[in-house]
Amino acid sequence: MNLSEAKALLPEMRHVLECVGSEWIESYDSKSGHSQIAERDGLDGQVYPLATLAKDIPTEQRELMRKAPVYLRAALLLRDEAARAYLAVTRPPAEKAEKKEAKALSTIAVGKCAADRAFIRYLIECHGLEDASNTERVKTKVRSVLAIQSFKELNDDPRAVEAWQKLISKFQAWMRSGQ
Repeated sequence: MNLSEAKALLPEMRHVLECVGSEWIESYDSKSGHSQIAERDGLDGQVYPLATLAKDIPTEQRELMRKAPVYLRAALLLRDEAARAYLAVTRPPAEKAEKKEAKALSTIAVGKCAADRAFIRYLIECHGLEDASNTERVKTKVRSVLAIQSFKELNDDPRAVEAWQKLISKFQAWMRSGQ
């Protein structure tokens, strides 16, 4: 069996285990003189034989058959817990996701400095940007206005993020005023 075959069996295993009693018991058929694997009805307590065991079956195999539902449930529980733990490690928690969004803010800021002509005009008219001939000069002006050394500060410095948000709010108000 390969991994894809095993994965395909997972839903079937879960369904069958839902239909099977929680634990099987070993009983004895006095007529045949054989041991049996049986299921006890949870409502009336009646014992229903499932399989008759050969007299010379080894103890380990007898135990495996009797405990099959318990072992399968345990294996599925361990699988589910392993999957949960794996996802907890590989999926960023909310805090990391927020940081990822904050990292995008530095990218947005640099992009705005490089390509947003209206934003650059706003910097010239409202913040005294004298030379907008290249992106580096525009970025330098924005860093100066925000009082930051690097756009990376927008990734994890709440004060820098707040300063950026204020700058953008003023820019948007400037745009609405028809400038």
